[in-house]
Amino acid sequence: MGITDYTGREQPARPTVSHRTAAPSPSEKISAPGDPTGKMPAANTNRNRPGLDAYADETEVIPAKILIIDDVVANLQLLATLLMRQGYEVRKAISGDMALKSALADPPDLILLDVRIPDVSGFEVCLELKANPQTADIPVIFISALDDSLDKVEAFSVGGVDYVTKPFETVEVLARVETHLRVHQLQKRLAVRNRELQVLTGSLQRSLNREKELNQLKSEFISIVSHEFRTPLTAILTAAELLEHYEWSREEQLEHFRQIHSEVSHLSSLLEDVLLMGRIESSRLTFEPAPLSLSTFCYRLTRNLGMQPRHRDRRLVVIWEGQLLRDDAPLPIVEATMDEKLLRQIFTNLLSNALKYSPPQSTIELEVLLQPTTAVFFVRDRGCGIPPTEQKNLFTPFYRASNVATVQGTGLGLAIVANCVEAHGGTLMLCSDPASGTTVRVVLPLHASPQKD
Repeated sequence: MGITDYTGREQPARPTVSHRTAAPSPSEKISAPGDPTGKMPAANTNRNRPGLDAYADETEVIPAKILIIDDVVANLQLLATLLMRQGYEVRKAISGDMALKSALADPPDLILLDVRIPDVSGFEVCLELKANPQTADIPVIFISALDDSLDKVEAFSVGGVDYVTKPFETVEVLARVETHLRVHQLQKRLAVRNRELQVLTGSLQRSLNREKELNQLKSEFISIVSHEFRTPLTAILTAAELLEHYEWSREEQLEHFRQIHSEVSHLSSLLEDVLLMGRIESSRLTFEPAPLSLSTFCYRLTRNLGMQPRHRDRRLVVIWEGQLLRDDAPLPIVEATMDEKLLRQIFTNLLSNALKYSPPQSTIELEVLLQPTTAVFFVRDRGCGIPPTEQKNLFTPFYRASNVATVQGTGLGLAIVANCVEAHGGTLMLCSDPASGTTVRVVLPLHASPQKD
């Protein structure tokens, strides 16, 4: 009785191989599926054969690698010839130890494994393959003369995907090999797709979390900024009404005007912080370094901040290279190349925080040390400090420490400072202790280069 091929035509019966038979005689011919003449067709590398790469171009099929393990050389040769003529890349092993070394050195895409091999059983080989992550996913087809149900059950229990009994039909072996290779490649594709899906899911989840955070920040921003703007506006309105409805001496009038001026400056600073943070969030922060006198900048900035009415009960000083800068002494001549607007944002925010959180009659220091290529700034206060567990969050927009009590603030200052320091290519470090105050160290290049597009 002949064998029906894939097209439905009946072919002559194929030669079979037993577990301990000799090689077929030259008169015996091995037919490929669909070859009633008994002549093996040349390998067709353009067949839709499963390949190594789950994403290989379908016009370029990469031969699948198959490892055959059998101690009978005739069986090895017959299976290898059959598979190589179908376009597969075939390796052979005659012992379990050799097979394991070969599989680990270059993992194949499929393994044909005889149950009875001399040094160790095929079942034990399969168990070792499945225990190793490098070879655990390789499909193993058992080929054996043992036709007992218990052997088949054990073959599947140790991780085999199929069981072919000897004597086998070549058509059956080819069909099972191709089927399991295709299933294996589909599983690899599915695993790749699952990993891609996990990455996309993680990215989407991060985007959703970020969107949630932004919405929360927007709500906090509206609440904080509304409060921060309302307070100075109320002070301005009160001072204006007092000037309008009451008679005041010249000195009293000047005091109200100074109060109005101070609150307007505060509002302007708040608005500038908000606009700058908006540019930072939208990646539109510009960096335009230009020559400036560093000592003049530090002196004027600290003088303007110290003169504001809200800061009159605190002292703000500049220590330049270990010496106190005095109003009646000439300023050191030190030229630098920095972005003055961003530099002003850095030290206005740091010094304002130091003044705001320091007790009355305390002294806040801005110390400057010059190095060959950098300027090192220290802003020191003796204020309430920051709890150690909260310091890692200080540079997050809108975050405020838990011990600030009723002191007003937006929580934008340090986030702005960090971005402006980064724009200069500098570094920022904060050291704080509720018992002794806070020191912020800023290191900036003396001559910064413009940003590259």
